Amino acid sequence: MGKHVNKRTILLLLLGLATAPAAVAQQAPQYSQYIFNELVINPAYAGSKQILNINATYRNQWTGFEGAPTTQTISIDGPGYSKRLGWGLHLVNDEIGVQRQTGAFLNAATRVSLDRYSTLSLGMAVGALQYTLDGSRLQPGSDTPDMAVPQTRVSQILPDLKVGLFFNTERYYAGFSAASLFPFKDSNTEIATPRRHYFLSTGYLFDLNRNVRLKPSILIKEDFRSPTSIDLNAFLLFYNRIWAGTSYRTAMPMFTKQEMKQLDKRNALAVMAQVYVTQKFRVGYSYDISLTALRNYGSHEVSLGYTFLQKKYGRILTPRNL
Repeated sequence: MGKHVNKRTILLLLLGLATAPAAVAQQAPQYSQYIFNELVINPAYAGSKQILNINATYRNQWTGFEGAPTTQTISIDGPGYSKRLGWGLHLVNDEIGVQRQTGAFLNAATRVSLDRYSTLSLGMAVGALQYTLDGSRLQPGSDTPDMAVPQTRVSQILPDLKVGLFFNTERYYAGFSAASLFPFKDSNTEIATPRRHYFLSTGYLFDLNRNVRLKPSILIKEDFRSPTSIDLNAFLLFYNRIWAGTSYRTAMPMFTKQEMKQLDKRNALAVMAQVYVTQKFRVGYSYDISLTALRNYGSHEVSLGYTFLQKKYGRILTPRNL
């Protein structure tokens, strides 16, 4: 990214600043490969696979568009000393234009066996985020500074809280979580903090034959102030080693009034794959295609994962596919 953002990014930010006394709420980071690691959206997922996992993700959205979002995350989760407990750590850095949020979360989850095949988890993540707005990189193009636009780098550290539920069997899962639960409405701040977000996800794993499985899933993201974001996903698992599939992202006016023509501008299609290079090490890649005026700017997301397999009850534990 260059030293200064381009005019399009400046315009978008200035329009946002003009709509409220403080900067408009920043959106939560966008991910495509949450399908392989739901810890990034649901703290109750921590330890659900009963195996220690490490995941790292790098996302470059709208590649080539100066000031476009970039996101990096590292997460680790695993079981506690009791199989009823799970723990996790999630680090995130998200940047768009002159705005950045960097944070860390500690996750804890407790699991309750409903029967032999189903489990319900309750999780919580407590952490802090540093929000930064670098006004020195803005070029309003006027000799008279706009007092609504900060002229220097401003930063603020705020606590954050996430909670979630996660239900799963060997083939089915459903999760619900809420993020950014600490409300901050300081009219004197120039920092844009995320709105409260809610996530609802569910999916099922079908056997097509001995070596091929199908996993359709859906994710609904809601903040009750903007159109509801919906991801429709379908993936195939080959020989328990290769995931390949697609995701269609769209929006619907469930709790807001907005014309569908405007919502079409949010549509996107993602194709992705994840390969277990070894039993422990996996590599994932996704490419997002915006079905809007930004269609010439694709989004790339790369993930790396490592699983620490352990012997238990005389056998080797292997990662579950949910």
